[in-house]
Amino acid sequence: MKRLYSILGFLLAAGFLITSYSFITKSVEASKAFKNEKNKVAEILNFNDRLLSFQDWVFTQDAWNKKKRKFEKVLKEADQNYNRAQKYGEYLLYTCLIFFVLIVAIYAKKRIYYGLTFGLTFVGMVLLGQGIANPILEMSAFKEELTIKVYVHPDDIPYFESAVDYLSEVNKMLGGLENGINVVRMIPIIGDPAAEEIQAVLKNTQDYLSEGENYLKANKNNPIGFDKVFPGKTYFYYQNKGILDVISLLIKNNLPVAIAIGAFSILIPFVKLLFTLFLLIFSVKGAKRLRKVLSFIAKWSMADVFVVAAFLAYLSFSNMSPGVQMDAKVLFGLYYFMGYVLISILLGPLLNQSIQERQKSTENVKIES
Repeated sequence: MKRLYSILGFLLAAGFLITSYSFITKSVEASKAFKNEKNKVAEILNFNDRLLSFQDWVFTQDAWNKKKRKFEKVLKEADQNYNRAQKYGEYLLYTCLIFFVLIVAIYAKKRIYYGLTFGLTFVGMVLLGQGIANPILEMSAFKEELTIKVYVHPDDIPYFESAVDYLSEVNKMLGGLENGINVVRMIPIIGDPAAEEIQAVLKNTQDYLSEGENYLKANKNNPIGFDKVFPGKTYFYYQNKGILDVISLLIKNNLPVAIAIGAFSILIPFVKLLFTLFLLIFSVKGAKRLRKVLSFIAKWSMADVFVVAAFLAYLSFSNMSPGVQMDAKVLFGLYYFMGYVLISILLGPLLNQSIQERQKSTENVKIES
């Protein structure tokens, strides 16, 4: 009752799925390594670790040089892992193309629509798996050369006037030590050199005190302070997520939403592909009813909506202006997921054509017999 159309096609499909699984697994491993390394970059330059670090405030350049060497190394490793993930993704695409061409070539003469639908169904499964398992969006918020204005108004400084007077008095007191220096000069052998050193120290101290006193007097009515600059990037937010990552996160925080996204974006698309394959291969009584079921299931698939939402999130996040720099990147997983969506749209009319093609073939065989 149920007859396979061609064993060769299924042998090719089995080999295709095994090869594709290998590439997807390697791509996912590289993607996870990429994600871990990029998280390290954000942790190294995290705003908490920089703004609350005594070393970053006092020994800014030394602290930055250490962080720079560390994050450049981690960033290089992250880029290498991402390129490796993309490379396995490219191998997957080549495999899909070769498989699809071979399938179409096998069925081109007798049942072209069967070959097209059969090949695209398996390619759609592979692209869906690759898109689900890999990251789709990367979003970050950071500030280049973060500058903190450390200023205070003299009116807010307790004993400001007393501090100015104290500096003036200390300066005068140091100036009165000249007689003591002359006494030191009278010491045999070491008198003059020692006196010169003491006098130089006192002179420098008086200069510093005078500068401080003059600065305070000059800025009596102005804010006093400085601009503290933290070199490079300072991260306030970073996320690197795929569909499975989003679902895993929601399972912990919002289980109903996680179940809904998993069902509409993963389970139903896979069921739709399996139903398509089932209707394609087997001559089923009541096929029209099953096609109606398939059409009903397809309406509940949120895969296309998910792709649009991801692109909208990318566009909105990258164009936000909350006072820090916003960066959003579409990662390669989304393109594979979008590839499945396009194939899913094509499979509907192709399946109809394939079923009509099979019916005509059956009628011709009856006429000939």
